[in-house]
Amino acid sequence: MADNDLELLYQELLMDHFRTPRRKVEILNPTHSYSLRNPLCGDQVKISLKIEGDKISDCGFEGHGCAISQASASMLAENLIGKKVEDAKRIIANFKRLLDLSNQELSLNQNELDELGDAASLQGVRKFAARLKCALLAWEASEKSGF
Repeated sequence: MADNDLELLYQELLMDHFRTPRRKVEILNPTHSYSLRNPLCGDQVKISLKIEGDKISDCGFEGHGCAISQASASMLAENLIGKKVEDAKRIIANFKRLLDLSNQELSLNQNELDELGDAASLQGVRKFAARLKCALLAWEASEKSGF
């Protein structure tokens, strides 16, 4: 598949998550939640999780903002449900590595990319440094929730 075709596919996936967000729901009685706002553009996201034992039994997000921030939150919430806490923490760390501009090469192996699911499609945001905060907002909120 040509690079342009792949970028188009990633853009379509991003817009699908934006138009039809997964897990954009209020989680009642979450065990962990955290809200973050991007002061540069006004994007806002709240991530809520329910953890039972060592697994995330439910995850959802609320908020508003650009297509990137909202699609990224959708991808995160969809990905984390049913994961062990240790696996979720690794996935979040890998996503942050994926978008780390100080990392000149994408240092994730294929298994790590596969584990990110749809969120791997956001690697194209690396080309737009001003939009990195948008893509990372939900992931940082989940990390700061203290789970």
